[in-house]
Amino acid sequence: MSTLKVHLTYGCTAQCDHCRFRCSRGPGPAIDYRLAIDGQTVIECVEALKRLNGLDWVVLMGGEPGLLPELTHRLAAEIAAMGLAVRVETNASWATDDEAAHRFLAPLYAHGASVMYSLDAWHERLVPPERVTRAARTSERLGGEYCLESAFLDHRSCSHERDQRTNALLADFERQVGTQPKIYRGTILYNGRASERLAPLVAAGRGVPSQVCDRVPWWYHSEIETTELLMLDPDGYLSKGCGIAIANIRQTPVEEVLATYDATRHPIFSTLLTSGPLGLAREAQAFGYVLKADYADRCHLCQEARQFLLRKYPEVLVPEQHYRRGDANPSAPDGMP
Repeated sequence: MSTLKVHLTYGCTAQCDHCRFRCSRGPGPAIDYRLAIDGQTVIECVEALKRLNGLDWVVLMGGEPGLLPELTHRLAAEIAAMGLAVRVETNASWATDDEAAHRFLAPLYAHGASVMYSLDAWHERLVPPERVTRAARTSERLGGEYCLESAFLDHRSCSHERDQRTNALLADFERQVGTQPKIYRGTILYNGRASERLAPLVAAGRGVPSQVCDRVPWWYHSEIETTELLMLDPDGYLSKGCGIAIANIRQTPVEEVLATYDATRHPIFSTLLTSGPLGLAREAQAFGYVLKADYADRCHLCQEARQFLLRKYPEVLVPEQHYRRGDANPSAPDGMP
């Protein structure tokens, strides 16, 4: 399945510790809209990928797409009219009451879109869980398709208190809604903000990962060499979603990107394919990087190495959003980074 995931904005109503995109809220009550995507760029990209790459699914996400309801609704309608499946990924912060939930969801379901709601301990402190419950109930009243996505420090063991809290939230949701929706449970990938805030909670004893990276770690059926999964961000970069750009479609037409993409010749992907994040780390040592004894996962090692390689590969280690460091942490509980 050929899929395009579109970041409409990096602005968000939350600023979660596990966010690999470092999405954030604006100061005070204002939301930072500076990184909102151009809708026409999205449509042109979708049209090109449908024609040339067999595109059949588009995901609209953020940040929080609910901050841009008119753009979200317009894009969902225009993309669905092309015969493509559409999903919107949201934290449901907009579901402040039944009327607001209906106002956001009805136009999406009118065009056959589906919705994925985030529900876990990371979102809870900034988005009340009852809003997700309200949104889900509205989805059911409208006859719309929805699912949940929940992030865990380790979804297999669920030994950490935050993972246990996520399971409690999911159980509460099922009791209140009265149904058992499809839930996508996954372990946090320790890049972006999570590499700084959460990796220290789980890294001890895991050692240095030596595996190569030939697949997109958060999308099970996408290989790095292929263009079956692409991500478009507000700056115009097409990528695999890990802060490693393939090209910028404001500078290079999509047609040319598809015709010339070769992961084995890409300065970062080529290393990941042959020697993994450890290969990047060894390259980064020339710029002062010091290899640690333990890492949370391959993404953690890759993120740290890439931070030191920014000066060497400024055109592909973008957007800057993925490499910000030391941002404010309004959601961290006592005793956490």
